[in-house]
Amino acid sequence: MPVVVVPTAYRGPTKGDAEVVVSGDSVRACLLAVEEKYPGFLAQVLDADETVHRFVRVFLNQELLEDQVLETAVEDSDRIEILAAIAGG
Repeated sequence: MPVVVVPTAYRGPTKGDAEVVVSGDSVRACLLAVEEKYPGFLAQVLDADETVHRFVRVFLNQELLEDQVLETAVEDSDRIEILAAIAGG
């Protein structure tokens, strides 16, 4: 089953869990599965238009997804990593 890797900044809803094993055949389905287990998670990753937030990057097996991120197909052995850009001044 795919694994979603949650960045430290987004672990509030997951109660500290860094990795969540889910079932799904696309990045979107996997993120929705995390949301089902941990309500509040998805709002940190997607905006109101259901697109990936501007400062969030999604990787599949350590490769940055740039086009059709949410529709990207996943396999049972895949790792989806969420990278939260943290800015400061």
